[in-house]
Amino acid sequence: MQVESLPKIDIIIPTRNRGHLIDVTLASIRASVGVTFNLWVIDQSDDDCTERAVAPHAAVDSRVHYIPTHTRGISAARNVGVSMSHAPYILFTDDDCRVDPGWAAAMITELLHPMVWAVFGRILPETEVDLPTHPALQGVALATKMSGSRVVYARNRFNLGFGHGASMGVRREVLEYLGGFDDLLGVGAILRSWEDRDLGFRILSAGGQIVYTPSALLYHRQWRDWHGISRAYADYGIGAGATAAKFLRYGDLGGAVLLFEWLVSQGLRQALSGVFKWHSPHKIRIGLGQLYYPWVGLWRSLRYPLSHRHRVYRKK
Repeated sequence: MQVESLPKIDIIIPTRNRGHLIDVTLASIRASVGVTFNLWVIDQSDDDCTERAVAPHAAVDSRVHYIPTHTRGISAARNVGVSMSHAPYILFTDDDCRVDPGWAAAMITELLHPMVWAVFGRILPETEVDLPTHPALQGVALATKMSGSRVVYARNRFNLGFGHGASMGVRREVLEYLGGFDDLLGVGAILRSWEDRDLGFRILSAGGQIVYTPSALLYHRQWRDWHGISRAYADYGIGAGATAAKFLRYGDLGGAVLLFEWLVSQGLRQALSGVFKWHSPHKIRIGLGQLYYPWVGLWRSLRYPLSHRHRVYRKK
C-alpha cells in the first residue's frame, strides 16, 4: 500500500512531570514521513515544565496540540486524548521514546487490515550506552520488544506477548466498543500498570486480532536507576493481579489463567534466570517480587466497583 493513501491519524502522548524528556519525543514524531496526523500531548504535570517544553513545537507546527488535565494515570490521559481527537486510527507512545520517521506509517498500514483491531511495534533501547551499566542490572531493561518477526495474535487470548503501550495503535471504533482504557490501570493510576495487556486481553477475548510489526521502529530511553526499575516492576505485578481479579469478578476464569501465567513466567522463571543465567541479585529480587505483588494488586482491587457495561473498573 502506498503511504500517500494512508488516512489521517491521531497520535497521543500522555505525560506527567517529564518536561525534560518530551522534547526528543515531539521532535521525532514531527519528523514522521508518509502520514498526515494531529499530535495530542495530554499533560497531567504538577508544574509548567512540560507546557514550556511543548510550546516551541506548537508555535511552529499546527499539528501539535497541548491539553492539560487534572486526571491521574496513563489510561485516563489516553482516554482524554481519544475524546479530544477525531481520526479513525489512533497511535500511542510515551514521553521517553523516540520514534523512527517511518513508525507511524508502518503502524497504520497494519491497522488498515479489517480484522486487525490493534497493532504494536518494535521497541529498542535508545542505545546500549543508555542501558543500566551495573553488571547486576543486566537483563532488566524496561518496555522493550526486539523481535524482528511479524506476528499475528488471534484466538489464543492468553498470548499477550505482543508488545508495550509505548508503541501501540488502536482503531477508534474498537476503543469505543470496549469502553476505552481502564482508568484504574496503568502508570500513575490507583491499580498501577498492565493497562496495555488488559486492553489486549479484551480485544482477543472479543474476537479481534492484534499484530506485532517490527517495521514500526521506536527507541525507548532507559533512564531509570535500580530504584526506578524496581518500582516499575512492582507496579507491573500489582497491575497484573488487579487485572486478573477484575476478570474473575466478572465470572471469567481466564483471570485465574492470567494470574498463574504471570506468577510462573515473571515470578518463578525470572527469579531462576537471575540465579542461573544472569547471576544477578537484582533480577532475583524482581522475580521474587512478582510472586508477591500480584496478590497485593488483587487485594487492593476488591474495593473498587466494576462497570456494568464494559469490563473496566469504576472509581468509587
